Amino acid sequence: MKRAILVLTALCVLFGAGAALAADYPSKPVTIIVASNAGGGTDTMARLFAKFAEKYSPQPFVINNIDGAGGQRGFDALARAKNDGYTIGTIYTPHFTAHISSQRAGYTMDDFETLYNFVTDPGVLVVPDSSPFKTIQDIIDADKLAPGSLTGSTSGPGSDDAFALAQFNESTGCTVKGVPATGSSNAKATVMGGHVSMGFMNLSQVESNVNAGEMRILAMMTSERHPNVPEIPTFKELGFSVISDSSRGFAAPKGFPEEAMKVILEIFEKVIADEEFKAVAKEQLQVNMLKPAEYRAYLEDLLVVTNKAYEKDPW
Repeated sequence: MKRAILVLTALCVLFGAGAALAADYPSKPVTIIVASNAGGGTDTMARLFAKFAEKYSPQPFVINNIDGAGGQRGFDALARAKNDGYTIGTIYTPHFTAHISSQRAGYTMDDFETLYNFVTDPGVLVVPDSSPFKTIQDIIDADKLAPGSLTGSTSGPGSDDAFALAQFNESTGCTVKGVPATGSSNAKATVMGGHVSMGFMNLSQVESNVNAGEMRILAMMTSERHPNVPEIPTFKELGFSVISDSSRGFAAPKGFPEEAMKVILEIFEKVIADEEFKAVAKEQLQVNMLKPAEYRAYLEDLLVVTNKAYEKDPW
């Protein structure tokens, strides 16, 4: 009897603590670990969320930039963060899964609870407007005539562009050689200057150049056509398996308190539904909202891709 009373008392304390957390949470600022430096795309996303979250939270969301090692330092810090409901963070791809695949990461997928993905910047294959290549088949035909002669600009080993190039070669049978670029501006310069045969990039990097008639997109690396360029076919439509993008979203450390998670998700939902936020986000981000379960599935699918890539080329 005494033992039953003790168990009942413990349960009351436990559930009472959960209820108290829900009622008072958050009672102090919530930290967002941003795994990049200030001013970058991930930082912009996090600060935009934090600004609008102030409408719906009694406490502010405070940015803590932890840059370095392609996001790995920030991802590691988030995985090790105290599970008290007061630390969430950003993750971005393909770096998040690439570090796992390369066995450099101090974390696994199981160390995180996914929140929402905000941004997906789709991959594209581009050529300068002066290029003789008008279609993907043109590239395949040219590679057959002179195997190993074609080159493609990428962001370097471990990037979404490098994974896209690997998929492109495997799917088409081509032998395009990757040429790492030092930043988006350099990548565009090498493509438009004809220093490489093509570029493996992201839509946000080249959209203005495409609209200006300086570049042409030959194919999208999305499962469906993109609303910004609905006239451009996908690799999938053309019969090739090339899926690539760069995404940015939010996650929490594993073990995040259930009651705190409910509140955090409610804040996210209110921000996402905010008309002013939607207008500003449309201007600043390649918006693609994924709910927690969808985001988790997306990351798990990407991990399969990066695992396969590192098995073939460990970089």
